Amino acid sequence: MKNLFFITITTLLIFSACKSKKGAVSDTACNSCEDAIIRNYGDPALDGCGWVVDVSSIIYMPKNLLPEFYVDSLNVRIKYNVVERVNCGMVKDAYQAIFIEEIQKK
Repeated sequence: MKNLFFITITTLLIFSACKSKKGAVSDTACNSCEDAIIRNYGDPALDGCGWVVDVSSIIYMPKNLLPEFYVDSLNVRIKYNVVERVNCGMVKDAYQAIFIEEIQKK
């Protein structure tokens, strides 16, 4: 019983020590990534749209943008899927929402 506990704890420590590169991709690894710009469209509590992604002058509202990318006018490369239309402030169905699969700072 004592050995099983020791093996379990050791295994958990080994796996928790591994660093994930979630959200980071190299230029060569992502052939389908596109250039984009992160923009702040104002506080949603004050009828703004919050953080949006500008891809070739098309504005998308990300469902899963990580806080480390909350920088206005930040240039990134992303791979994403369009999921649905969402409201922005008082405007119904203002923008398409996206789910970001991969993202990296340029």
